[in-house]
Amino acid sequence: MKSVLLVLMLIAAVSSHARGLDLRLFQYPVEDAKKSAQSAYPTFAAYIIGQDKERRLPGVQDKHLPVIKQKYRIKVMNEFRLYEQSEMGIDEKILLERYCTRYNRQLVNSLGL
Repeated sequence: MKSVLLVLMLIAAVSSHARGLDLRLFQYPVEDAKKSAQSAYPTFAAYIIGQDKERRLPGVQDKHLPVIKQKYRIKVMNEFRLYEQSEMGIDEKILLERYCTRYNRQLVNSLGL
């Protein structure tokens, strides 16, 4: 039984690594945002979808965008997509959208924007 569970965990780890997205990075968006707000350089989370290569910042209101782009850093969570032509799966898109939305909303609240 233990060997079957070990094999299943290994398969899940290899398949998530093969997709290029480390799922461990997307588990705690609220805690990650609080840590970022306390750091010297707060960083907002963005992602890229499609061929336009434009960064998307979910969870941020339009009135805050100029301040964020001028004053804070923006990290692209799926930066490997800049160099890769493969299409993302729906589960990866949902994961990125949910994480970035929760992270950015918490960071806006923590920074008092």
